[in-house]
Amino acid sequence: MRILSLSLDRSILDPASTAAKRQALAYAGHEAVILVVASGEQKEFDLAPGIRVRTFGGASKFGAFMQARSHLRMAERPDVVTAQEPIYTGYLAARLAKRFGCGLHLQDHSGIFARGSANLRERVLRAYAESLLLRADRVRTVSQRGKKGLMTIGVQEQKIDVIPIATDIAAFSQVDRSLALADEILTVTRLESEKGVDILLNAFVEVQKVRSQASLVVVGGGSLRQAYERMARHLRIGTAVLFVGKEDDVKPFLARAGVYVQPSRFEGWGLAVIEAAAAGMPIVMSDVGCAGEVIKDGESGLVVPPGNPKALAASLLKVLSDASLAKRLGSAAKLAVANLPDAQATAALIRASLEAAAKTG
Repeated sequence: MRILSLSLDRSILDPASTAAKRQALAYAGHEAVILVVASGEQKEFDLAPGIRVRTFGGASKFGAFMQARSHLRMAERPDVVTAQEPIYTGYLAARLAKRFGCGLHLQDHSGIFARGSANLRERVLRAYAESLLLRADRVRTVSQRGKKGLMTIGVQEQKIDVIPIATDIAAFSQVDRSLALADEILTVTRLESEKGVDILLNAFVEVQKVRSQASLVVVGGGSLRQAYERMARHLRIGTAVLFVGKEDDVKPFLARAGVYVQPSRFEGWGLAVIEAAAAGMPIVMSDVGCAGEVIKDGESGLVVPPGNPKALAASLLKVLSDASLAKRLGSAAKLAVANLPDAQATAALIRASLEAAAKTG
């Protein structure tokens, strides 16, 4: 099978990155070209036998898109073209699939149809993505929530493959939490609006009113870091909130904190939640992504409505003030993720999804 994969993820351009390794594993045994649509210099290298990574670069995101569009006119026919998301790379993939008569395989990692539209721009993009997804031979999503969203727009159930993002459960399950600090709250996230760190900061104000010794550690980078740091100071919680920045290895933070919180407005899956659960942490999260499917309210975590700082604070206080509850939820969370597919199993599921979409010619 010949695969053409289109992605916006520039981390694939680093062969040592987790994203690149996932791609190599997923396409193993097949001939594949991975085209990264990203600004910067042109680059090309062999990621693994039969798997080549290319980027045509560009001065901007739009420039990269136009460069890719131009070069793809000279592409050789694949058996299947797969796009990382159903809008920008989805557009390119759909044009190629039509031109070559090959299979069209689209991915929806964000669960975009499982939530409401935020603004006019997103409504327009969603409408376009919907038209592409309905034409696809196969659609891959990461959660049952995402599957239900796709079905609401008319994607046939038999065309949808639910494949969670691979997590090294075994590695995270070895985290030693014997010295965890009961009153330390942890979140690992990108500092962007959809991740809801502003909601968490407002919730933490309420937590501190009851438990003044509580602290909050925020691991991750993003465009809103300075804004959130200012917000913490304005709310007079700055001394109790630590913004660590991006960390490649989050295990030491999972070992230290007493409770993990994910305050996202929306999530496709929630990889950081799965890692924290594998480490045996009690989870408090908004009702997005893997909530309800893996982290079930009152069983393997506490789940609250998105965008509700008071509910988030109440659930955090419930865990912080009840050691037996925290222990029970942490143990249940660890069990809940134990049987999720590992990297090898996930790669096999991805290959099967691609094979189901492929059209040999």
